[in-house]
Amino acid sequence: MLVPNQAADGGTLTTLFRRALEGCDVRPGETVAVLGNAQSPPLYLETTAAAAASLGARVFTVMLPSITRSAATVPGVGEVYGLTGLTGLRPVVEALKSADMVVDLSILLHSAEQEEILSAGTRMLMITEPPEILERLFPTDDLRRRVQASVAMLSGGSELRITSDAGTDITFGLGQFGAGGGWGFTNGPGTHAHLSAGLAAAYPNEGSANGRWVINSGDIIFPFKTYVNAPITIDVVDGFIRSIEGPGADAELYRDYLESWGDPEGFAMSHIGWGLNEKARWNALALLDRSATQGMDGRCFAGNVLFSTGPNNEAGGSRFTLAHSDVPVRRCSVWLDGRQILDHGRFVVDELRVDDGAARLGAPLVGAL
Repeated sequence: MLVPNQAADGGTLTTLFRRALEGCDVRPGETVAVLGNAQSPPLYLETTAAAAASLGARVFTVMLPSITRSAATVPGVGEVYGLTGLTGLRPVVEALKSADMVVDLSILLHSAEQEEILSAGTRMLMITEPPEILERLFPTDDLRRRVQASVAMLSGGSELRITSDAGTDITFGLGQFGAGGGWGFTNGPGTHAHLSAGLAAAYPNEGSANGRWVINSGDIIFPFKTYVNAPITIDVVDGFIRSIEGPGADAELYRDYLESWGDPEGFAMSHIGWGLNEKARWNALALLDRSATQGMDGRCFAGNVLFSTGPNNEAGGSRFTLAHSDVPVRRCSVWLDGRQILDHGRFVVDELRVDDGAARLGAPLVGAL
């Protein structure tokens, strides 16, 4: 079992984070807040602050209290997006709103507090992965180009259709909420980035998703961080999952997870898009310590189609729920307003095409059955 290098020295991390903050246009005199909690690696807190200070920024660090979960909350650590130690701490929220940039080591993703901070014009960079992954998936100009091209396509589209040989055939209406994407840097007011990234997605129109979605053997379910062994067939009607069926335990586990939240909104289709990072690896969860990674390799490997369920509040929708899942599936074909974007997991439009090499491992080899 290969474990990501979590023992990088402080100098190496400071250099890495300085490169990241330079990519986010941190300038002398700006105020940078470093936000952590009990789960944040202490060396990340120290070296992120040191990196920002080396660029001439004024830096302060905030340590949030641990999240208090009710007895009814679904078990799990680090994957319940929307719960945050900022809840009820108005002075801290106001301080973060006044900063030019927040480096989030605590995971505010999908929370109301994050949306309020971003709305104030503060930009935010989330860092969660261990050093090996941060370095390997580090942003490039070409990745940025392909992410921005994907966002432009999705923003201008009205219908997305996805099929697969496994049985997926589903359509989504687009245009109500727009689209977004991330390559790892953020440099505009009120924008957010995840340092390990490389994907683009849109939130579908309310009630527009209809069809069948099949999670096939080898696809990944987050937050489980596991590969599916037996196919799961999901029927979607008017934007909501109506049935989850399959011959093995995978379907039962996924159904039970969504049901256990006791929230019908958790069955809604959330963002839909594709991975673009050719350096991300589909097989990473089989090789790495799963507790050490949030799973950005699986979410971002080039050519996956990332289905999501649950909230759409980040896009301006009214649906906020803690019930959330990300499911990157392989070998799908995708059409946007009739124009084919992916063919069995391979990009077929020149502006998104990536080199087909061993790093992908998401699409079949030529001639494979």
